[in-house]
Amino acid sequence: MPNEFRSTAIKRAATKNLLHSAISVFVTAAYLLALWGLYKLVQTWTTAAIIVAILALASAMAWLFNPLRNLLQQYGDSFLYGESYDYRQMVLNFARRMSNVLDLEELAEAMLKPIVMAVKATQASLLLPGDDAFTLEYAERLNNSEPTVPIRLSNTSPIVTWLATNDEPLKSELLDTAPEFKKLRPMERSLIEKTGIELLLPIQSKGKLVGILALNAKESGDLYSSDDIDLLMTLVSEAAIVIENAQLYSEAKEKAHIDELTGLFNHRYFHERLNEEIARCSRFGDVFSLLILNLDLFKRYNEVYGHSSGDEILKEIGEYLRGSVRSIDMAFRYGGDEFSLILPQTPIDGAYKVARRIRKRIESEMDSKGLSLTGSIGVASWPGDGIMREEFLQAADAALYYSKQAGRNRVCMASEVASSAKKALKQSLKTKTKIGGEPVLLSTIYALAATVDAKDTYTYGHSKGVSKYATEIAEALGFSDDRIAKIRAAALLHDIGKIGVPDTVLMKPGALNEEEWEQIRAHPECGVAILKHAEGLSECLAAVQYHHERYDGSGYPSGLKGEHIPLEARIMAVADAYDAMTSYRPYREGKLSEEEAIEELKRCSDTQFDSRIIEAFIPLRRARIKAEQRREKAQE
Repeated sequence: MPNEFRSTAIKRAATKNLLHSAISVFVTAAYLLALWGLYKLVQTWTTAAIIVAILALASAMAWLFNPLRNLLQQYGDSFLYGESYDYRQMVLNFARRMSNVLDLEELAEAMLKPIVMAVKATQASLLLPGDDAFTLEYAERLNNSEPTVPIRLSNTSPIVTWLATNDEPLKSELLDTAPEFKKLRPMERSLIEKTGIELLLPIQSKGKLVGILALNAKESGDLYSSDDIDLLMTLVSEAAIVIENAQLYSEAKEKAHIDELTGLFNHRYFHERLNEEIARCSRFGDVFSLLILNLDLFKRYNEVYGHSSGDEILKEIGEYLRGSVRSIDMAFRYGGDEFSLILPQTPIDGAYKVARRIRKRIESEMDSKGLSLTGSIGVASWPGDGIMREEFLQAADAALYYSKQAGRNRVCMASEVASSAKKALKQSLKTKTKIGGEPVLLSTIYALAATVDAKDTYTYGHSKGVSKYATEIAEALGFSDDRIAKIRAAALLHDIGKIGVPDTVLMKPGALNEEEWEQIRAHPECGVAILKHAEGLSECLAAVQYHHERYDGSGYPSGLKGEHIPLEARIMAVADAYDAMTSYRPYREGKLSEEEAIEELKRCSDTQFDSRIIEAFIPLRRARIKAEQRREKAQE
């Protein structure tokens, strides 16, 4: 049978050569016939005219000889190769078509699809180098209903060594006869036989093996002809530099996406992949889940053991995450001691199991080292916990936030936050604890804040932001620890009265009418009406009630002016306005930069805000902005 296939291949090659020779003879004969005809036609002309005419025709025919011959040869090849002719032309023109393409997937598709159609291979595969092996990264089958056959060749394999040193194709039959392959491992020899690979072609660039083109048996059972091999060798020689450029680009792009410390993907790439996953699931009706992990008390660990030891812990956490998820899952260092994972095609119950497994592993591994480090995890599932990107992220962050406040070292799902907040609210009506006292009240405060934030997705995290800025100002003004705890709690709860404001008003994109403004202006007093039932929160009431008063007396609800406004309320007014200006809101496009927000605070000093608080806040904020910028540069 092989002799019969070889005979068929020889016949096709001979037919092609004969056809091309016949075309050359035909064009030459036509050329001579045209000259003879012209000579007969101009015999009655003068000698000078005859010479000019013959030279003109000879020049024209010489100029047209090769284009005409090539055109006829193309028609001949089209007749000879039939439907595969166009694909063979695509193969030959690969380098010209794809010279400016740097995406490996696009290159592989443009390379492999024409190959299987041009030579009728049952499978064409592109193997690319990895850390320890050349593995099948892309493949195309002639019959797409059949599964792709996986291929992996070790970097130390005699096959790879041979292809790296020989700029010619390797036929499978040579593996049984050439002495170079006597040490070929039985597993790889069996792989070649089982997968049906008949031809391996090296893709070399500047003497370096950058890829391997593997072809399985032809659909007809014929051997690959010399014509086929010439076509394929032309392709790999032209594709080598294109593929190497794409590999270099891919490596550079991957490095830009990698966090150098942990080896995980970085914060920037997290947002890219999150957008892509939402788009993919929206298009195909799929689901995915998001985990956000934060190490508990890691700051204290850094203070005790130093940042170098802290960095080693972060590296280990990165390894735990990689070892706890599937190959299609993606782990990221979100920033500092915070990590995130995107789990494609994973519903909430599956994500919860993954989160529990990760939490237990961190606890176990750290405990074995004698360390008390643990991790808190928030879990959200798309689209159940939010359809829009920001809404979905907020849900996962809220779950993490709540798991931290509920005692750390636990997993919380976004769907639990609302129900937990309701339970905590009931508990708060019974508690007698003072601010800064029992942790039960602190959990109540966070639960109430989460309830408000969950109601208004545009201001999600606003309470947390206001609390942060108000605490910074209070510390700068020299407040006692008890007084700082009071303003921190008041800031977290300053918008609790918005529970009574309709969603249509809170989320309205345009300007509010007078009736709607009345509902907004009522939220401070509504908040006081809710909080006054919890004695432990009584010291927060004044700050909550008067944080919308203005220093010039034009605020609400009571029109207080200057020093008549409680100091805590004046601090919260600055913190509230700053966070609002630097966040997205439904009634305006975009947000202010931090520097723009600072300039606006200065402009409104002594009219809307107390100038002494502005003077304390601005230097503090600018110092923190510079510190954050230095930290971001260090991470890049």
